[in-house]
Amino acid sequence: MRKVHFISVNELLLLDLALTIREKGYEVSASGEALTDAIIVRLHEAGCVCYGNGWFPEHLNKDLHAVVLGTYVNKDNPELVRAKELGVLIQSIPEFVFQRTRTKTRIVVAGSRGKKTIISMLACALQRQRLAFDYALTSQVPVLPDRIHSSYESRIAIIEGDEHVTSALDSRIRLSFYRPHIAVLTNLNWTQQTDHSSPKAYMETYRDFTASIEREGKLIYYGADPIVYQLAQEVRQDITAIPFEEHPAVKRDGEVVLQTRYGEFPIQIPNRYFLINLSAAHLACRQLGVRDQIFYEAMSAYSLSL
Repeated sequence: MRKVHFISVNELLLLDLALTIREKGYEVSASGEALTDAIIVRLHEAGCVCYGNGWFPEHLNKDLHAVVLGTYVNKDNPELVRAKELGVLIQSIPEFVFQRTRTKTRIVVAGSRGKKTIISMLACALQRQRLAFDYALTSQVPVLPDRIHSSYESRIAIIEGDEHVTSALDSRIRLSFYRPHIAVLTNLNWTQQTDHSSPKAYMETYRDFTASIEREGKLIYYGADPIVYQLAQEVRQDITAIPFEEHPAVKRDGEVVLQTRYGEFPIQIPNRYFLINLSAAHLACRQLGVRDQIFYEAMSAYSLSL
């Protein structure tokens, strides 16, 4: 049985990842600073090894398959130092996620706005079509119970494209690891709060992202954003670039409906971006094998539940 150690499970994304891997039968150990009693109890109840709050490098040994680092682990962390001494494979969160999804069809949703809405739409449509899928998200979305889900059976993996640096030890952007078969790119809006020093650096991150799309892959992009449009014109010839725009809808008898070849579907529109996000999700779902009618039924149910 493979053994994996997670450093810094006080970071909730890493905690979810550790618990998910334990469910798959791995032997899991975990550590972190400022661990609450609730986190330690969750780990123990799941069958993970946790020696308490703090670092315990003396418990690391060469039979570990890998050590996975949280985002904020420092270079002088005693467990990281010990792992290096042992020559154990050390991975960041995005590296580990990629390894767990490398045999699946990866769809990465990226951009400055709309990622979680599109991911929610994808999840609802895939569930209605009864297509199993894994996912890796930076934070939770209402329609999914956790940030991470991993299985041996599913052939699809939805990944939220995080535009932040990988960790305190690795300045690469998380987006650069995932190599999507299907990339969804919404809009790009650089701010000083991003992990990029300038708009140019921000655009370069997304240029690298579109260049990382797998051979014969798809780029589904928001054509009304001039920067995104420019990036779409630059992709390799083997990549199919598919623009999306706001999905048409009409008001009828006091309600809003989507007009489709399969009939009309009542829908609730919570904000002005909803129909744009819906169009992106629709194109992505087509690539994943979701029938159009199933998609619209799912979107109607999803929107009316908001």
